[in-house]
Amino acid sequence: MNDPLPKSALQAQGDDASLAFARALRSVRYEDIPSDALAVAKANILDGIGVALAATTTTPACREMSEIALDLGGKPEASILGYGGKVPAHMAAWVNAALVHSLNFNDLFDAWWSHPGGTLLPVGLASAERSGKVSGKEFLTAYVLALDVMARLGRAVFPPTPSRDWASYGWLPPQIFGYFGGAALAGRLAGLNEKQQVSAFGLAYAQAAGTMEPLFGVGADKGLYQSFPAQQSILAVLMAAKGIAGAPRSLEGKAGLFPLFFRGEYDPGALTEGLGTRFLSSELGAYAYPCCGYTQVYVAETLKLVRENGVRPEDVESVTLSVGPRALNLCEPREVRCSPSNMTEAQMSIPYTVATAIAKGKPKIDHFTREGLRDPAILAMAAKVRWRTDPACDKSYGTAEIQAGVEIGLRGGKSVQFRHNGYRYGHPRNPIPRADQVEKFRDCMVYSVKPMPAATVDGLIDAVDRLEQLDDVAQIVRMIA
Repeated sequence: MNDPLPKSALQAQGDDASLAFARALRSVRYEDIPSDALAVAKANILDGIGVALAATTTTPACREMSEIALDLGGKPEASILGYGGKVPAHMAAWVNAALVHSLNFNDLFDAWWSHPGGTLLPVGLASAERSGKVSGKEFLTAYVLALDVMARLGRAVFPPTPSRDWASYGWLPPQIFGYFGGAALAGRLAGLNEKQQVSAFGLAYAQAAGTMEPLFGVGADKGLYQSFPAQQSILAVLMAAKGIAGAPRSLEGKAGLFPLFFRGEYDPGALTEGLGTRFLSSELGAYAYPCCGYTQVYVAETLKLVRENGVRPEDVESVTLSVGPRALNLCEPREVRCSPSNMTEAQMSIPYTVATAIAKGKPKIDHFTREGLRDPAILAMAAKVRWRTDPACDKSYGTAEIQAGVEIGLRGGKSVQFRHNGYRYGHPRNPIPRADQVEKFRDCMVYSVKPMPAATVDGLIDAVDRLEQLDDVAQIVRMIA
């Protein structure tokens, strides 16, 4: 691996990086954060709210989790989004995290493999409600810092030339890193001191887990994994606030996160270089389609290919994907990926999403619901999809660049094809325009279990846009609970 970058001034030689994180969480002010980092946080918050409310009618598991939380009861501290009702903060975060991530439609640190919003938005809203009258400026500050924590954890183990393909080892970094990001956000909003914050990280680490099996396997409600770090990070902060001590070297200790989960193969400097002055949220991208991040480039390029060549579904005779070792996991087993039985199986399928793009155009939430999965036009197109292995067609971890290829065979022996090498649509270097982000939000709001008038939707967009002016973030929660 590359030589480590110099340690941050926030971290003395021999200190665990969790102490550096704790110091940054206490010392950074709203005025220290550049406008572009604040803009990314706002966009992520609005996007998360939209996809969460869309999930209220399209993912049955989320309703069932809401029913569990309400049945368990407890102190009414924080709101369940969409469905309504108040429960203890950690239980609200548990339900709301499932809502944010179940549609697989929110965000991604492409290079560092993390979906931060699925944990951070639920933790932030529940913590803010529990604390009472958290200003928009303080909320944004905590949010940006927590995004930074999650980005740095990923950057440490996914450099441009990683020594290992950590995905093949079975750990699920978006979930594992979420325990620390959630503890950072909840800890800042709770006003923890440095010692308490370090303990919160240690207590969160004591609960950290997450494997790729829900993604590799079939049949699981995959999107729910964000619920666990959201719930447990709040509990970790509550424990730390009471003086309960967590492991002080949760990241770099003998059995800390990096030595244990990642076999000691990480870049210590990547954790702390520029900490408190450079905010990595600028690398956070959004999803244009409600499916796995890996499928996004195949979908976007297929849509472009169809549009530019005037391809009609009835003229398509065959579709051939070029996929590498990682992408192959999203093509097999064939009977599942070409004829998925549930939303997760469809979201994690390159054949199904490409078939949708050809048969229906831009994939929408409807195409992944129970009714959508039975659409004969999509299934007929998916039956025509084949794939060939090409080691070059894969994601380059640490750079976010992806190679992908699709060839569409047409009547008369003609074919059209693309070969993509670059950033997916939605990555910061290939961004979704603001107007399209707002359109996505409005589309999501149509699915909310409690429909909102257009004027209310406009008011919600405006409230997030001027979040720094709000005296109490709970104003937004009241609009969406």
